[in-house]
Amino acid sequence: MGIFDFFKSNGQSNAPAPQKAPERNTSPDLNLRKEQAIQTLNLRKESVTISLRKNNLDNIVSRVGVVMDDSGSMENLYSRGIVQETVERFLPIGLKLDDNAELDMWLFSHVFKRLPSITEVDFFDYVNRVAMKQASWGGTKYAPIINDIVRKYVTEEPSNIPTLIIFVTDGENTDEAEAERALREASKHNIFFQFVGIGNQRFSFLKELDDLSGREVDNANFFQVKDISKMSDEELYGKLMNEYPMWLKEAKNKGILN
Repeated sequence: MGIFDFFKSNGQSNAPAPQKAPERNTSPDLNLRKEQAIQTLNLRKESVTISLRKNNLDNIVSRVGVVMDDSGSMENLYSRGIVQETVERFLPIGLKLDDNAELDMWLFSHVFKRLPSITEVDFFDYVNRVAMKQASWGGTKYAPIINDIVRKYVTEEPSNIPTLIIFVTDGENTDEAEAERALREASKHNIFFQFVGIGNQRFSFLKELDDLSGREVDNANFFQVKDISKMSDEELYGKLMNEYPMWLKEAKNKGILN
């Protein structure tokens, strides 16, 4: 969305007001944190490479998206920088797997928003610059965002390339029947959902989705972590890649992937 500046005329001149020069970031602390984030990202790329090799994914090209819960209970994790840290840990997967070396990005609560993709160039402070300005802090529904993911990758941007969606939430949803229908429909297409539950919820419904009947293939996996910031990169990448190779094989056998 554009930003518009409205200038009031003082009656003395019709000339437009001079535009203010864009402010530059001169904070030494912010610059230092950016340099550290870049260094950490480069190390994580090596960790992802190792994980991909272990799971026979080092020659696989995919489309990679991140779906991040922005319901009200998540607001503290956004403001504390945990979501930014999490996104930075996911980014190397996109850089290594994604056909465009990026992460497609969504926010969701009871509504959803597509955000600009995250790249190696603009990942730093992405959550504060982009996501926080779009967050809704609402309730939690899974079906609308699942349906939009199918719409994007199947209808709007059809491709034979497989798609990995990392779907992060901290709570139960209020649209269980609709979410089941959406996931069953998604199972007909080349999209795999890796659900990640963060926090202390029971996540009983996500556990049910992991074993949902009536799908063309098993197109989803789930794991829970109470504090994702305390999980090592090696363990995180291992869990994120755990069932994706199995889905790739099954989807090929069923003709979902060429």
